Amino acid sequence: MAGTGTRPRARLLAAPLLTAGGVVVATGAAVVAGRLGVSLVPECPLHALTGLWCPLCGGTRAVQALVAGDLGAAAGLNVLVVVAVPVLVVLWLRWTALRASGRAVSLIALSNRAGAMLAAVLLAYMVVRNLPGMEMLTP
Repeated sequence: MAGTGTRPRARLLAAPLLTAGGVVVATGAAVVAGRLGVSLVPECPLHALTGLWCPLCGGTRAVQALVAGDLGAAAGLNVLVVVAVPVLVVLWLRWTALRASGRAVSLIALSNRAGAMLAAVLLAYMVVRNLPGMEMLTP
């Protein structure tokens, strides 16, 4: 029965490959929209209501700057996104490699502790970027 061992592996790789495809399409759409002066993302509701910058404000424009190769501009828009992108790429590569080896693992399986740490980092970044004198962290 040739091929029976590859069929489950192909199924396991479907999720990482579809995820990568979705990220490529979304990033490409954001870059094209940015060049056309169109925003694909609505204004942040938190910023619109309060004037505060959330941890993701400027993230789409930061990704556009990264794609253009402008690391400085990207960091100026949202340094957290600039740090997160390589981390997410490494997580995706690990996920893909584990699935290619036949293990059915999920992309992100956060423990309660890791989830709490992530929430603390996001909250701390939001607080710091909204402090007086920290305008360099605002988009």
